[in-house]
Formats: sequence, structure tokens, C-alpha cells
Amino acid sequence: MSGGRPWLEALGAASTALQAVLGAVLEAERRFAPFASPLERLRNITTDPSWAWLQPLYGLIADVDHALAVARDLPESEAAAIGAHARELLAGGGGPAEQQFLEHYRGMLQADPAIAMAHAGALRALRALPPEADDPADRLHARHQWNERRRFLRLGPRGRGAS
Repeated sequence: MSGGRPWLEALGAASTALQAVLGAVLEAERRFAPFASPLERLRNITTDPSWAWLQPLYGLIADVDHALAVARDLPESEAAAIGAHARELLAGGGGPAEQQFLEHYRGMLQADPAIAMAHAGALRALRALPPEADDPADRLHARHQWNERRRFLRLGPRGRGAS
């Protein structure tokens, strides 16, 4: 898969670990939520405002998986930016849009051993990604490039001018 780009394999492992976190969170939430079919649960998670707090996590997972599937040219600096973003999401330091996730997640992390184990596994997988550049300008540039790639991938073929 990596073809001379070992960070792509590490990024795939990090995505799998983030998916384990999401799965543990959903399993914990399922215990307290009314019964719903898997399709109803998916619809609730993606459209119900009471589940909006989870969007930063599942959005990140979707973006990483899409990038791995489509972007064969993902540079090492962007893999480092992805790792930093994911660590900030799980441990704090992210932007204001991620604060609702972090507040909800921290409470669950302290209360549920399965979430704590998945969290530890995700942090371990994220540490295997390349470190961000020491230079703040290079770090900022890599994060900008990753955000632009995410935006571009979300547009899909129709949004990019293809017919």
C-alpha cells in the first residue's frame, strides 16, 4: 500500500484505531439510547442535533479514509498534520468546533474502560505517524494543505468540475 511512503500504512492503522474509538463510544451510547435499527442509528448520528458532538470524530475518520483511498500523493507532512489534528481532538487543544466533542468525550473516557482502552490504542497508533515540522510556518502550511485536501475530497467529482 505504501510504495515508499511508510506513513500511509501508519495512517491506515491510525484510522483503524480511531474507528475503534468511535465504535466504543457508540457502544457506550447505545446502552443509554432507545433501541434503533443500525440504519436508524446511522441516520441519528449523522443528522440528529443531539449527536452533533460526534461529528469531528467521524468526519476526521471519513476524511482520512477518503484521502487514503483517493490521494496516492499524500505527503509525509500532511500525515503529520493529520496525526496532530487527531491527537488534539482526542486529548485537547483543538479548535472551538471540537470543544463540544471533547467535553462529552472526556466524561465518557473516564467512565467507560472500553473507551479508555480504545483511546490508548488510538494515541499509540497516532504516535507512529511522522512528527510535525519544527518550524511553525511549515507546520501551518502542512495543516493548510491537509484542510484544502479535505475540502477538495468532500466536493466529490461534481464539485470539481467533472461531468
